Amino acid sequence: MATRKGSEVPDTLPNYVRDIATASCVFCPYGAEVQIGDRLYVYDEKTVYGRQQRERLVEITAVKLFRSTGRVITLDLNMISQDEAQRIADDSEMTLESLLEHRAGNSTFDDKRPPVVVYFAPCEGDDTTASRTRPKSAISIDSDPSTQKRASRFGRILSRLRPKPRA
Repeated sequence: MATRKGSEVPDTLPNYVRDIATASCVFCPYGAEVQIGDRLYVYDEKTVYGRQQRERLVEITAVKLFRSTGRVITLDLNMISQDEAQRIADDSEMTLESLLEHRAGNSTFDDKRPPVVVYFAPCEGDDTTASRTRPKSAISIDSDPSTQKRASRFGRILSRLRPKPRA
């Protein structure tokens, strides 16, 4: 299970990425309460097979303070190249221009919650997508794909109808 060190807050990054298979960072315009070593889920919104969200368990490798002057972007007060800025924009489903425009003085900028760029690495090479959104009992071991699809739908329906155990 994904956890944050000493915290009971939800175990997901606050922003989506473009593609969970290739992204390595995400721009968080209003900060993120994560620390290096946290294991969290990162999501993308690719629409595959019924518009299902996709997720991946990642470990946070760095959290860098983001600053923009409108022409130059710095991370932890170190200037970054245009290629690095473009990669952050691509991974975060943004344009480079919108990254440059997110600076002090603009209406979208919040001084109390400074923007950060969160870097991460996948925890496992073979993560299953949306593993937390499907009930485990709905997975069928049958080899016929059409039967598997029906079995999983039927299993999901049954899991909703079953009475919940009382504590």
